[in-house]
Order: sequence, then C-alpha cells, then structure tokens
Amino acid sequence: MKVFLDTWVLVEHYKGNPDALFLLKEAKERLEAYISHLTIAELINVISREYGEREARIQYAYLKRSPLVKNATTDEIAKNAGLYKTRYKFSLADAIILATAIDVGAELLVTGGEKQYEEEWKHVKEIKVKKLSDYASALQTKD
Repeated sequence: MKVFLDTWVLVEHYKGNPDALFLLKEAKERLEAYISHLTIAELINVISREYGEREARIQYAYLKRSPLVKNATTDEIAKNAGLYKTRYKFSLADAIILATAIDVGAELLVTGGEKQYEEEWKHVKEIKVKKLSDYASALQTKD
C-alpha cells in the first residue's frame, strides 16, 4: 500500500510516540511510505528549534538513510498546492504535502492528532486521510 506521511508523523516518531514508531517500522517492512521534500524542511526546523541544530543534523542523516521515498515539488505540484491552499485554508506546507501525496498516487495520507485532523484534514476529498492513531490501530489489528 502506498502511504504518504505528513510531517506530524515524523515529529511524533522523533518524540517516541508508539503509534509513529510502529508505523515507521511497518514502512520498512511492508508499506510503501512517501514524504515530501518539504517534510524534511519542516522536520529539521522543528527539531532544530526544540532540540538544537546538532540534533537536527543527526536526525537528517537518519532520515536520508530511511526507506521513506522522498518526493520533490514539481511545477504541477506547486500549482495544485496553491489551489488546495485556497480550497482548504491550509498552510502552504500542508497544501504542498497534500498535492504531493496525490501526485504520487498515494492511497492514504497519514497525519496528526485529533485537533489538527478535525480543523484541517477531515474535509479533504481528493485522498483518504487518517489520523496516526487510527491508522496504527488498524494496522495492528490486521496482524
């Protein structure tokens, strides 16, 4: 299954969230997991701001070696992101992440917690979106 990960999932993975740890383990073993290059920038920004530049550089090295497929922003993705930003009142980063997920043909986009999902992602119609906790629970019950 092609799954696209929002930055929130990687931040939670870094913080040791069990659902995120499980999901990234599954990404190595049986999922096709994708991220946007913008996610790299967001993740490095969050870690640098909260834990320091050295830690951000270490996490970047881990991310480079991870099995996650990293996708660049094309002109088409940029155009679509502008349209999604208007349609859903997203941040530009979330609009680019959504446009990239759709561009790569992901079947599912996995994103943040309850509040973020309810305020931003719940209304997206172009791709199925699930909260990290819901998706991790669903994966665990399949085993």
